[in-house]
Amino acid sequence: MASDTLNTLIAFPEWIVAVTQRRSAGFFCWVITPELSALTDGEAYSTSQAALAAGRSLVQCSIGQQIDFSRCRLYD
Repeated sequence: MASDTLNTLIAFPEWIVAVTQRRSAGFFCWVITPELSALTDGEAYSTSQAALAAGRSLVQCSIGQQIDFSRCRLYD
């Protein structure tokens, strides 16, 4: 059975990003949401920096400014 090792752990307000390493497969990113759901993209990265960047991107996309659709007009 392969065991993962925690490589990096960083926190954003209400979010946590972790990088684990599995010797045979590489590095994996994990994101823990404010609702305490653990998410991963399932990708294996060759470096911890690449896995961390993927996790950070997910958080930044998720907490980015919401689009205000109230001023949008639909056309037929």
